[in-house]
Amino acid sequence: MAKIGRTRHLKRIAIPKSIPLQNKKEYTWLIKPHPGPHPLKFSMPLAVLLRDVLGVAKTQKEVRSILNSRLLKVDGKVRTEVKFPVGLMDVISLESSGKYYRLIVDSKARIAVQELSKSETSKKIVKVVKKHVVKKGKINLTFHDGRNLLADNNVHVGDSVIITIPEAKFSSLIKLQIGVKCLITEGKHAGMIATLKEIILRKEGKENEAKLEANGSEFITVAKYLFPVDDSIKQV
Repeated sequence: MAKIGRTRHLKRIAIPKSIPLQNKKEYTWLIKPHPGPHPLKFSMPLAVLLRDVLGVAKTQKEVRSILNSRLLKVDGKVRTEVKFPVGLMDVISLESSGKYYRLIVDSKARIAVQELSKSETSKKIVKVVKKHVVKKGKINLTFHDGRNLLADNNVHVGDSVIITIPEAKFSSLIKLQIGVKCLITEGKHAGMIATLKEIILRKEGKENEAKLEANGSEFITVAKYLFPVDDSIKQV
């Protein structure tokens, strides 16, 4: 009988670049995340986050114990599935230990953690990746983490929105415009926070580019790699 569907397994040697593991050859397999708010390329399962990144558990059995005790929240909601995928800008709360984190990217385009205070966990920055008209002429925005939200026509693809969590209500807008701070999510400048100087439009078939400034020097990167942020996001 022919194989149906994709494999349920993931070899460590073939993990996405975004997962920050060093011991790829020490073991053969790695738990594979379920489909969810983030694509496989830019996410990792909760089990890997707790065991291999944060180090709050040594084994997957300990991870299950933490999750089954309902001690962990992702974006303000309790998550109990070890394979639940987490990714860019997700807010992780371990309230029993008083630890709070935001997931960002480092200089190698890998998922990294930024420690937060409890007061910072009530909001999340999401990037608009799609915009379309729905019934009754309303504008629907789709964000990088799969969320959808109705908004006005002032918000465009590439802008960022600050939402409250877990309610996912609109709080404020960060427009992709000259002078805004941007986190670069991919490419050789990944992980940098730079100021946008200019959007460079290219001919059809080529990616638009952006000129940015950081630490007194200018550079150019692909425009779709930009994630507009506010001062709460720190470079790691």
